[in-house]
Amino acid sequence: MREDAVRIADRLEATLRIPDVTPRGIVVVAHPLPTHGGTMRNPLVAALARALADEGFFALRFNFRSVGASSGEWSGGREEWHDVGAAVDHARAFATLPSVAERGPLPPGLPVGVTAYSFGAVMTLRWLEEGGRADGIALVGVPLRGPDQEPRPLPPVPDGTFIVAAENDQFGSADQLRSAIPGARVVIIKSADHFFVGKRDEVGRLVAGEMLRALASTVP
Repeated sequence: MREDAVRIADRLEATLRIPDVTPRGIVVVAHPLPTHGGTMRNPLVAALARALADEGFFALRFNFRSVGASSGEWSGGREEWHDVGAAVDHARAFATLPSVAERGPLPPGLPVGVTAYSFGAVMTLRWLEEGGRADGIALVGVPLRGPDQEPRPLPPVPDGTFIVAAENDQFGSADQLRSAIPGARVVIIKSADHFFVGKRDEVGRLVAGEMLRALASTVP
């Protein structure tokens, strides 16, 4: 398994993890809050990419604007949802290529999913609100409150959205999340807080399992 450097829309730093088996699809992975150290190198984001690749998915993780080697300016969350859209557009274009270097032909029309953690999850919901579409969505650590514990209303969450929640998340517990989003499919990680320390591989397996389910249903 290898990981290649990628540039999205000539402005966003990204990496593409390439599975060792015939690919099932490609999944975009979005990171947590940049102002609190969130990057595509975040340990949970890395665990998600590994788990997805282990199940046969290309994993495309990227840095939001102004993070790492990504160009642009931080907008405080007003415009970063466009970056999710740019990454998905890149993934869709990649998914239709006839081949990828030495890997040989890809299956036609690989499905595209999105998984996102914390701030990345909020930006993904905002992108969906603006008309974004993917074949599968799996969110992790969706926050109901900001870094200073101030309430932060979420964008609309489509019914049936798959969410992995920490039982003791300090930015909105799993029970609070279930109450706030009764239409979501919430899976609870016991004895975990927002950072999922010691539980990241478990989160990765759950997200990869959801992508197996959701993206398999789109294959002709």
